[in-house]
Amino acid sequence: MKQYDRFEPRLTLRFGVTGHRPPRLGSSHEGRIKAEVGELFDIARKTLSELKETHSDAFNDDEPLLKMVSSLAEGADTIAAEAAIDSGASLSVCLPFPPEVYARDFADKDWQRSAALIEQASSTMVLEGYSSGAEAGYEMAGQIVLSQCDILIAIWDGEAARGRGGTTQVIAEAVARHQPVIHIDADGKEEPQLLWSGLHAAIPDRPTIDGVERARAVDALPALIDALCAPPVGEQREALLHFVHPRVKRRSHAVAWPLLLWITGAKPLSRLSLSSVLAEDSADQAKGLVRPFTDVGHYGHFLNTDLLDRYARADAQASLFALRFRSSFVVNFALSGLAVLLALSGLLFPEYKKILIGAELLVILVIIINTRRATRVDFHRRWIDRRHLAERLRQLMIVSMLGRLGLREVENGTREPGWASWYARASARELGLAGARMDEAYLSRLRQTMLDLIEDQANYHRANKHSMHRANHRLHLIGDAFFGGTILACLAYLIVSFTVGKDAGLMGFGMAEIVTLLTALFPALAAALYGIRMQGDFAATSERSALIARMLDGLKVALEADPLRYDRLVERSRRLSEILLVDVQQWQLHFETRPMSLPG
Repeated sequence: MKQYDRFEPRLTLRFGVTGHRPPRLGSSHEGRIKAEVGELFDIARKTLSELKETHSDAFNDDEPLLKMVSSLAEGADTIAAEAAIDSGASLSVCLPFPPEVYARDFADKDWQRSAALIEQASSTMVLEGYSSGAEAGYEMAGQIVLSQCDILIAIWDGEAARGRGGTTQVIAEAVARHQPVIHIDADGKEEPQLLWSGLHAAIPDRPTIDGVERARAVDALPALIDALCAPPVGEQREALLHFVHPRVKRRSHAVAWPLLLWITGAKPLSRLSLSSVLAEDSADQAKGLVRPFTDVGHYGHFLNTDLLDRYARADAQASLFALRFRSSFVVNFALSGLAVLLALSGLLFPEYKKILIGAELLVILVIIINTRRATRVDFHRRWIDRRHLAERLRQLMIVSMLGRLGLREVENGTREPGWASWYARASARELGLAGARMDEAYLSRLRQTMLDLIEDQANYHRANKHSMHRANHRLHLIGDAFFGGTILACLAYLIVSFTVGKDAGLMGFGMAEIVTLLTALFPALAAALYGIRMQGDFAATSERSALIARMLDGLKVALEADPLRYDRLVERSRRLSEILLVDVQQWQLHFETRPMSLPG
């Protein structure tokens, strides 16, 4: 195993299936459908092999993995699953009811066929709480299949839906969320077609079955797989490889930002840290989320090893680059104030004018070098990208416990995702389906995990709200004091000029020179503090943390009051993901409007 195998994702592609059951799907079409599904898997396997060879630096050494996700209803689900296994693909199963209940919906011979496939599955998720034949159970299983796959194979006759959670409804939802659908005609009148918004020149908003572009599936599939699985190019590729094969220190030290937090009272000296956190520290903090699920087969193992390690690296590197970026702009503004002081000191010490000018030039040079270095290394972008990735991976830990990967739920369209989104999606493909029974014990364990995460994040944001408010308030007060000092210096000069005379002095220096220094220096220092406040976004960060804490508290109340049901936990986990991404999204917006630059 290579050194970075745990951080390089395994090249994985996940197919799902939806389709008709007998009698709407006639048995005479089974052989043709199997052959068409098998052809798709053969093309996919060949394409993945070529893709891995082309992008060997972005994937680990394991062979590419093809996966089929199915509910194993009689008819389309079973046919596609058998074709996938025959082609060498792996099978994951999501059952809408416990097997003993699900079997009531089958003839004995048909159930034996599905039961044999369950035995061959690498993981099986079982939903509970629905009675035999309930449309809600089939609908929920269909939603899980949709969330688990990159490409949906739809064995469909092209006609309208005939019930809740049916094939047409699942296809319509897949198309609307920009998920590729390969339509295999249930009646064999047409060859397989790809329905995909990515075929449009401009990605439409919530495309429909009737309006989405189509292409011959066997011709379009290689390009589709490339669009879904190939790593990003250009600068985004370099950023991805920088994360997977880090060329940064394990820990970074900086004084300026921690010192600022201490001076402003945002953090006491006892809690002050001059270094970024290590990946081991981040992993220790997150272990509580994943440890209760170590017993969930391959899923639980991957969750507690590879995925936890990837989250920890993203979190630790986010801490590292945040510390570097914040310290860089604090240093810049502090040095800009020092440059003004050196320039003005020549009024009081004219005999040292050359030395002071030289020192000022040196300080300006340091500011330029510091700014160029921060811009070249791109501290802010690396910080935000890694924070985004860490949040995506932490959310994946939670939603995947419910069988939700959301492979197509993040960006509209499918082309050129940012490297962090690509990496989170590649990790989700590897993680796959939790092979667990969604019974009361499992759901109770999951709800407690969500409550623990909510409480942890709410406490963080409550503390951050007070820290950032205190820092912003004290910087504001100090800035106001400098402006007040400017006014006092002006008034003092006028009073002295009209009473004592213009030639009055202090400590051997002329009054005019002292006042000139103070009235120029104080506003410059106030402006530097204002620049730190704006670049650090203290006020908005405090308000945002207050808002997030309130939303989390409200979610906690709702989650505790909810009946212990799978669908409710799905809804609450989705809301939790939305809330936790608010902070990252706002920082991304802040980066676009206030990049690192020379102090104004």
